[in-house]
Amino acid sequence: MSHIHRIQWFDQQVRQLNYPNSSKLAEQFEISRRQAQRDIEYMAESLRAPLRYVAKQRGYIYEDNSFVLPHLYITDEEQRVLKYLAYRYSHYDYENAQTIRKVGGLLERFTAQPLADREIKLPVFEVNPHRLQVMEMLEQAIQTRRVVHVLYRNGQEPPQELYLCPLQLSRRIDDDYLVAAVEGDGRSEYYNLSGIRELTLTSRVFIAGENGPAAPAGQARPLKPFTARIRLPGIPREPSWGGYQLRAADKDIYEVDFYDTSAFIAHLLHSEWSALLAPKWLKEKLRSICETVVSRLDEQENEH
Repeated sequence: MSHIHRIQWFDQQVRQLNYPNSSKLAEQFEISRRQAQRDIEYMAESLRAPLRYVAKQRGYIYEDNSFVLPHLYITDEEQRVLKYLAYRYSHYDYENAQTIRKVGGLLERFTAQPLADREIKLPVFEVNPHRLQVMEMLEQAIQTRRVVHVLYRNGQEPPQELYLCPLQLSRRIDDDYLVAAVEGDGRSEYYNLSGIRELTLTSRVFIAGENGPAAPAGQARPLKPFTARIRLPGIPREPSWGGYQLRAADKDIYEVDFYDTSAFIAHLLHSEWSALLAPKWLKEKLRSICETVVSRLDEQENEH
């Protein structure tokens, strides 16, 4: 639930003289009292809501009932773009950096406050849809301490299949980076977001300790990979098939090792191949997924 819905609820409660406070807001939306208090401060400071705390009622009222919330509705796509721009502006290190970073903070709170100095021109950044999606998924992984499966290409090197414990997003020089450690290795490194070809959130979690990320007790990582046998339409130019290493088996048949089934199926769905020969369970799983998708599309067509 976005903070817009929380603000609208809080505004309604004030108008109904229910004297809402941070505790009631936190309970209603299952958030922390600290987050709830930030929402109230946002209303007072950024939206200029004339809130006054009534100690006797332990809640807020409006000192001026003519106050109306500004238009707060924005689409999900607009939210993603604003969030991305907020991140870029907040990490701006060049001319007028201090003012532009403030703009980043305002965008992050989804406001439309004008700049104090109208002569300052904002830098323009390219909004890349793939980058937006990757950043959104990484933010979710960072918040929930989820291990991510990525196909990563560093410069001209062949893509690698990695399991990473994402710690934070970072801005260095002129590009975005992920600070992460390979699962099972406590050393943190920088990974260029431009090098992430595919990304999947796994069900595994990690603990961020002083000595680096570690798996919780009882959580085991697969020790042996699965192996698929596929037929390709031609001889591959590289030993890496979109990040998965190929081993020649017989003529145009190759073996491919993989750990994450969901990520490998996603790779099969958008990659070129002639036949999936083994294992049988993978063929059945892929067939089931495709049949389910087709069935849903047919049902949708029938409804119309």
